Amino acid sequence: MSKLNLIIIIFFYKFCFLISVNIYAQETILKKEKFNDLYNSIVSIHSIIPSEARTSKSLGTVRQGSGVVIDNKNILTIGYIVLEASEISIGLSNGKKIPGRLIAYDFETGFGLVSPIIPTKLKSLKIGDSSNIKMDDSIFILPSPIMGIGSLAKMVSRRPFAGWWEYYLEKPIYTLPNNPAWAGAPLINSQGEIVGIGSLFIRDAVSPEIISPGNMFVPINLLKPIMKDLVRYGRRTSNVNPYIGLFSDDNSGKIVVTKVSKDGPSYKVGIKPDDEITAVNGQFVNNLESFYKTVWSSGNYGVMIKVDVMRNGKKMNFNIRSINRMDYYLKSNSY
Repeated sequence: MSKLNLIIIIFFYKFCFLISVNIYAQETILKKEKFNDLYNSIVSIHSIIPSEARTSKSLGTVRQGSGVVIDNKNILTIGYIVLEASEISIGLSNGKKIPGRLIAYDFETGFGLVSPIIPTKLKSLKIGDSSNIKMDDSIFILPSPIMGIGSLAKMVSRRPFAGWWEYYLEKPIYTLPNNPAWAGAPLINSQGEIVGIGSLFIRDAVSPEIISPGNMFVPINLLKPIMKDLVRYGRRTSNVNPYIGLFSDDNSGKIVVTKVSKDGPSYKVGIKPDDEITAVNGQFVNNLESFYKTVWSSGNYGVMIKVDVMRNGKKMNFNIRSINRMDYYLKSNSY
């Protein structure tokens, strides 16, 4: 794609979004002119992941999404776009593309930090307060125009989320309607501040009992206590959850192992797919939330964790030596 065509596409998507913003102008204190300034801080991210990477089969070797500049050299995105990346390209609002590198990743939140390799003037957006969003507030999902069109949204719930990959958030932000370019896109409040980063498409944004396609955003407040660690060390240095290397599902009312991470802690002791997890350290667990919280309350990574499973009607016990998940995946050159 030529640079001229890229600029035309960016202009077209901005134009489409500004029309939609104008329609809802009475609902927000942000003016149309403000969005051009916001877009100067929003980038596209294109990453290449080696085929030998742990996540290459599950997440692919080519990944794309958006990111938002949070200071003069750091870009915040959702981390799975850049996890284990060997090459990162950052697309600026003027159509220029520059090489980037992964600065930090945080498994507990899912945040990733990317920085340009070459000196580049970046205009940042202010970080807001995700705890102050109200149900009737106008908020905006703003992906890079290269990735998709921005959209007006409403927060419809703040409830726990448990992912099958040993991931749990207490109060993520669920929004409607769905924006298909959610990955890494900043969620912006009516003051032009970042309040979340796009993580997932959700089929039941309003409630688990209601079909309501929307998006889930990681609240920006989760970044604040770990930001210094991420910039300095490339990872958090405290409150690191022990990792045992399991993918699980609880849709049947039981915790069933769906996959075991190759050469991970659970793989090494012999846990297998279809095993039903019944207890952790002698404590009964019956859903992903209770499973994760019990594992993580065991202590720092490296702690031994006892897991009871049922396999073909037979009770089995495993002692798993947990690890720091950051040490399991391919490392960035930056940390």
